[in-house]
Amino acid sequence: MPVEKKSSVDEVLKREKLAKEFEKEKRSTEQKAIEQAAAKLSAQSPETTDTTKSSKFITNIDIAFSQAKTDLRFYFLNDGTYADDFKKLFQENESLFKRYGITSQKYLEYIRESFDRYKKIHDMMPLDPMKPKHFKYVEDSIAELVRMFNQRFGK
Repeated sequence: MPVEKKSSVDEVLKREKLAKEFEKEKRSTEQKAIEQAAAKLSAQSPETTDTTKSSKFITNIDIAFSQAKTDLRFYFLNDGTYADDFKKLFQENESLFKRYGITSQKYLEYIRESFDRYKKIHDMMPLDPMKPKHFKYVEDSIAELVRMFNQRFGK
């Protein structure tokens, strides 16, 4: 009588299905939160004109930053006004970034990698807070990236 081996394929498929359902639920929850935030913004200022309302729409960079703030790798975005400063920097160079295919997620990864590089160069601890000097390094790194794109691909 042959012994039947238990296949792990069913378990793997079950895990994949659960992971997909979790991601789908996470996206719908985030979308609901975004809609609630947008509704709250519009409810707070009903007398605003149409031009100011359009600037209050939630953009991809807002979504990326809100997701990144919950990720431990981007802990430094929760310190001070660094998230807003990086967001402004992205918005200033957004057309250039779009032209070269740099999404808001890639931009955040570049920020994180630059800050990690700074911490490694200066023998800092992994979760040291960001300070104005560190921000300046990352800001210069982004400016260098923009300069290299312009030099390499022309403006």
